[in-house]
Amino acid sequence: MNSLINDSANLAREQREQREQFNACNSSEHSQQSKTDENSENNANLKIENPVDTEPRIVSTVDINRPCFMLHVDWVEVQGKKIKPGLYFHHEVNSSDGRRISVDEWICSPLQVLAISSSVTGDDFGRLLRFSDSNGKWHEWAMPMYMLKSNGDELCGELLNQGLIFDHKYRKKMIHYIMSTKPNRRVIAACTIGWHESVFVLPNQVIGSEDIVFQSEIAGESEFTTAGTLDEWQQYIGKYCEGNIPLMVSVSTSLAGALLKRVNRQQGGAVHWVGDSSTGKSTTAEVAATIWSSPDFIRSWSTTANGFEGIAAARNDTCIILDEINEASPLEVGRIVYMLGNGQGKQRAGRTGYAKKIQRWRLMAISSGERTLESVMKEAGKQVNSGQAVRLLNIPASFEYGAFSNLHEFTDGRSLADHLKSARLKYYGNIGIAYVHKLVDEKRNLNELLDRVSQKFLAHTASNLEKRAAGIFAVIGLAGELGIEYGLLPWKEGSALEAAYIAFTRWKEFQGAGQTEDQKILNSVRDYIDRHGDSRFSPHDNNEKIYERAGWYKTTDERRVYMFTSVALTEAGGGHDRARIVDTLVRHKWLADKDSDRFTKKTRIGAESKNLYHIHIPDTEESRA
Repeated sequence: MNSLINDSANLAREQREQREQFNACNSSEHSQQSKTDENSENNANLKIENPVDTEPRIVSTVDINRPCFMLHVDWVEVQGKKIKPGLYFHHEVNSSDGRRISVDEWICSPLQVLAISSSVTGDDFGRLLRFSDSNGKWHEWAMPMYMLKSNGDELCGELLNQGLIFDHKYRKKMIHYIMSTKPNRRVIAACTIGWHESVFVLPNQVIGSEDIVFQSEIAGESEFTTAGTLDEWQQYIGKYCEGNIPLMVSVSTSLAGALLKRVNRQQGGAVHWVGDSSTGKSTTAEVAATIWSSPDFIRSWSTTANGFEGIAAARNDTCIILDEINEASPLEVGRIVYMLGNGQGKQRAGRTGYAKKIQRWRLMAISSGERTLESVMKEAGKQVNSGQAVRLLNIPASFEYGAFSNLHEFTDGRSLADHLKSARLKYYGNIGIAYVHKLVDEKRNLNELLDRVSQKFLAHTASNLEKRAAGIFAVIGLAGELGIEYGLLPWKEGSALEAAYIAFTRWKEFQGAGQTEDQKILNSVRDYIDRHGDSRFSPHDNNEKIYERAGWYKTTDERRVYMFTSVALTEAGGGHDRARIVDTLVRHKWLADKDSDRFTKKTRIGAESKNLYHIHIPDTEESRA
């Protein structure tokens, strides 16, 4: 014990003497040292020692060719002095009596530049850093070079956030070290997660290559976390999904995002489980989240369309899970659904007017709520069109026991749901990673396999809308079947495909027979007339002043013909293109009259002639949806 105390005292004395020596140099020769430092930083012959050892090692003494940067990963002895681990700038200064004094400036805790990174197109340059935090844990981070702009505050802030400690007096030297170090190793910078050719990139790992790194201005942050093991997920979560359609389809949908590129699908889709409160539909979203990460993977529908861009881009080639559509803004939800399927955000300009890069994504989505997209959008007076309807597929979540059909060994649906809610906190994130590993090694033509699977769904379609939905359910079914074949999903062969087909038939039934885009347009026009027929229309021979006029009407042979302006007809069509609306009206014989060379009719209104759309709604059951 006494020996340990003596060693500590000696070490403390040596450190104190070293500091006093440095302080003496800094105080007596401040201007001369500053000039020497400046010359050292700009010295073309400056040597930067950047050892490639990846494990800390203890070195008793080191020889230094000054001036240079040097990384010491453990305590070392330099010219009889012990110095702590870190990145150092070793150089010399002149003393007052003309002697050269060696100076060892501790810049920061251990920091190393491992490689130079850049994209395959030759931009997005960065540096792959390796550094030790305050707890002695090592991190790797591919840092974008633009974080060195100005005074490097962005870089310093992120390094501090990740546990690196540096001396503020020498922060410029730390930036200089990173900027000027040129290691031999070169790696490809991937600035988005997901597939890059045959390699799959996640923030915390790259599957399929050691020459690609995920480059981001945030170090160490990842939504893709793991807990437990793959076997535990299968035992405590996976096996209880079998026989329960919402659970099986949600798990398969969560996996399907990683499959899209492998089957040459640029756009994904979304399933929306609709059901009363406490049916267990939220449990399906929670189980789906365990494929990729913790419960924090689930997001709320309350986000804005602009906020959704960032979430979707961060989930590229995986899955986004949105709970409780009731919380969605009626004005935003339609835009979010469109963006989900379109796979890209808005074009924006930078501060100098140049176009920023558009955020892009390709993913699947899972949603739940007590209401449908249609009911939420109606609050804002908007109608759902076919493009939105096929991007968010409403499926009833009501089965024998709430959202469940097979209780396994549990007594009721609540008990099963409670078990899954508890298990999801302990076992997550392993299935998605293992699935991607299998896809990276997959040699078959999965697109041809999907074409064969799709026949089961396409054989029971009657409209383009149903064909598009069938394609989405086919991808979901194939994703689940591959998960079974890979030994990841503990279900019977063929059960995932059957579950997807049942969900497809349920969607068709819920959608309603004949609920085509044509009939959505007709319903929208009918609803518009029902709401505004007496407030925004007036007799054509009475041009009274009407607020927000939509047109006029006339009565002939005991039937009323509404004469729409072009703007009003577009509004009445529920967001569809006017040409598409007119085409539907003509096909279903709702256009009562028109001129020979156009679909409008020149109509005398007071002293003016106007081109108006003459519409009559047939009073038959066939015209109603």
